[in-house]
Amino acid sequence: LCKLLEDTRLYSVLIFARTKHRADRLARNLQRAKIPAAVIHGNRSQNQRVAALEGFREGRTRVLVATDIAARGIDVEGITHVVNYDVPSQPEDYVHRIGRTGRAAAIGEAYTLATPEDSQMIRRIEYILQHKIERRQIEGLDYDTPSIHMPTPEEIRRYVEANRRKPKAASATS
Repeated sequence: LCKLLEDTRLYSVLIFARTKHRADRLARNLQRAKIPAAVIHGNRSQNQRVAALEGFREGRTRVLVATDIAARGIDVEGITHVVNYDVPSQPEDYVHRIGRTGRAAAIGEAYTLATPEDSQMIRRIEYILQHKIERRQIEGLDYDTPSIHMPTPEEIRRYVEANRRKPKAASATS
């Protein structure tokens, strides 16, 4: 994402994250990378949401990270780019997200950061759109590095079972 945001043409960017926690973490990481970013989601106070939107509208904040629910109330003109940090879980959400760049007959670009694990959802989105989504790779990234393995619920259950502490047997006192 930071490599993508090195492109200065991306100056008003709305980034979608799947969860509130991921949105918070993403905004913090962007800020650490010296990219002006704010976050908006359901756990933010009204004052925090208003401040984030005002900063984004006025250009003080280049990037606004949002969840789908919070983004429903975002009405900002001039969004040049939408980035799906997480592939949406429903094809309709994809259409809603990328439509944020087309407000008031404006033209923008949308990027979706996807992994091989996302290929089924990408095909569903393409089916709904009746259009093939262009695939690109960002120059300078190593795509041969293996992705992080996310454990399945069954693997997590087995790990917890194997590492559960056994209750100590009651000792007899004399």
